Amino acid sequence: MCIYCVNWGFRLPPRGMDAPVRHAIADRYGRWLNRLQYRGQVETEDGMFGSYGIVYVPEPYRPADGA
Repeated sequence: MCIYCVNWGFRLPPRGMDAPVRHAIADRYGRWLNRLQYRGQVETEDGMFGSYGIVYVPEPYRPADGA
């Protein structure tokens, strides 16, 4: 049930998550899911970057460019 709500009700358009939503789910759970997800900072040798508990994977079954 939880993943269903994430798939249909949670979007981050600035990060490419702009697919259609089911408004009954988005209206009821979208803000709650946004607050629920983990947010943090990760340090690597290249510097600091944001890390999130919910990530967008645009085409998981398509080979990466250059593959």
